[in-house]
Parts: sequence; structure tokens; C-alpha cells
Amino acid sequence: MALSIYITITILLLHFAYHVQKPLNFLQNALVFMVVAIITRQCVTIFAMEWHLFRITEDHWLFICLILCRDVLTPMVTVLFANYYVRAKSSIYKIATFLISLVIMLAMHELAVKFHILTYVKWNFFYTILLNAGFLLSAVGVLKLVSFIQTLENRQNESL
Repeated sequence: MALSIYITITILLLHFAYHVQKPLNFLQNALVFMVVAIITRQCVTIFAMEWHLFRITEDHWLFICLILCRDVLTPMVTVLFANYYVRAKSSIYKIATFLISLVIMLAMHELAVKFHILTYVKWNFFYTILLNAGFLLSAVGVLKLVSFIQTLENRQNESL
């Protein structure tokens, strides 16, 4: 049951991401996706296996759900957040985009807890809010870094 729900959510999210108007180019979206995927993978591994803050399921089918959530859904939500963040004209729209993305990520995490994909040991929902907010802020940081590098390259090309 959980696997079919996660596959459906993944397909719907990828379909939505394909059709949404993206102001960022492919390279910028790919960079945000890869950085957030690496950070997510490392955080889940460290928190579960090294620090034992939560326990990951032993069921193989539920572990596929964790992989989908960790390696596809969370980075894709941050890519969508980054695209809407760039399109935002006002700070209220940026904050609303951040909060909506955070709620979606928290709902996915709560779904993982509900299906016993993750079990809290020394973890609570507040830490999850901080972790997912960190993922979203890291996407903004990558965007700022990419735009800074792009500005430097444009200046170098103009001086030639």
C-alpha cells in the first residue's frame, strides 16, 4: 500500500514539475537537485545509522519508499521551491512559497512515519521542521551561489 502511494506521489510530482514554467535553466535546476539530494542522503544516513536518532525500516518494499522520498521527492520539491522563489516578486510571495513547500515536505515525512518507514527514537517533529527548512534554505543558497558565479562570468565576458 505504501509503495503504491509513494509511486503515485512521485509520478504526480514529476508530472507537475515537467509542466510548470521554470525560470531557471536545466543546469541550475540540476545543480539544486543534486546538491539537495546529496545533503538529504547524507543527513538521513548520519541521523539513522551513526547517531541513531531514528530507525529506518527493515522491510525491503518500505525501504524503496524511503529511497523515493529521500532521493526523488525531497529534491524535486526543493527544485520547484527554487523556481517559484526566483519568480516571486515580493517577499510575501517568497515566504508563502517557502511555507507551502515546507508543509509538503513535512506531509511526506509524516506519511513515512505513519507507514513505519521511519521510527522516531531520539527525534521529534520539530527537528523535522528544522531539517526540511534547512533543505529549502540550502536550495536558496545554491541559487545565490549559481547567480553569483553567473554574474562573475558575465563580467569577465564583458571585459574581453
